[in-house]
Amino acid sequence: MSIDSARNPNFHLMSPLLIPPLPSRLSSVPLPPYAFVPGMHPHPVSGVGGHRYRCDEHLGTYDSQTYRRQHCLAIDLLNHGYYWESHEAWEAIWIAADPATLRAAFLKGLIKLAAAGVKARQGSSSGVRRHSDRAAALFLECERDATFECPGEFGITPTWLSQTSLQLAAAAERIVDTTVCPVRRVLPFVIVPDFGSSADFDSAPDFGSAIE
Repeated sequence: MSIDSARNPNFHLMSPLLIPPLPSRLSSVPLPPYAFVPGMHPHPVSGVGGHRYRCDEHLGTYDSQTYRRQHCLAIDLLNHGYYWESHEAWEAIWIAADPATLRAAFLKGLIKLAAAGVKARQGSSSGVRRHSDRAAALFLECERDATFECPGEFGITPTWLSQTSLQLAAAAERIVDTTVCPVRRVLPFVIVPDFGSSADFDSAPDFGSAIE
């Protein structure tokens, strides 16, 4: 049985064969012309013909509104299969965050989750597992600390993210896809944040019915 999206609006499970419609965009920023995969496309900055998508953007001191917009852009990028680009977008927020805070740990988990998508496109199931396991550990750190607000400013709970990350690690061999193309969605979920609800988002996902 797949996850009940009415109960858990943060994520919708998807199949690699029958991918459901994407959720509404959270940002109006245009998406880049291709999703960078090392060895497959020009590097966005150093490669000839690189898309340089927002590469010159630098975020200053942490500001909740500015960084929510960046967070929403990162979610859009991840949902649409731009895993390297979403990694970079979340990393820009992480750099500005206090490294000693749970906020930084949560952002690092999102960065690792995006990195798992890059590894899946590179054909590295071991890389998917490594990054997914690390993401799960970071989300669990946030989940176990009562001072961390969830869904809070990110609109996503660490409990769901940790469970999803662990199941992604277990499904690593089944999501790798090295098809040469501008963009390819391979992660078996999309993120739909809820910034204003206190609903229970902690039901566990079921990857089995979606990936098999």
